Amino acid sequence: MTAIDDPVDATLIDRILGEYHEMPGLALTIDQAQRLWGCDAATARRVVDVLVARGVLQWSRDGRVISR
Repeated sequence: MTAIDDPVDATLIDRILGEYHEMPGLALTIDQAQRLWGCDAATARRVVDVLVARGVLQWSRDGRVISR
């Protein structure tokens, strides 16, 4: 099972999408994302993987998660 196949909390996804919508230019490392979203590192990575796969977020050259 890959991270993309793991179930992800829809409420958390909606909250993250809202944060990126409300704060254009938001660029977070996984550690920053984990703290902002109040979740563990595995959950933060799984959510990012799902949103990257959906084409909503992407990785910047310096390793930050940014909106597309």
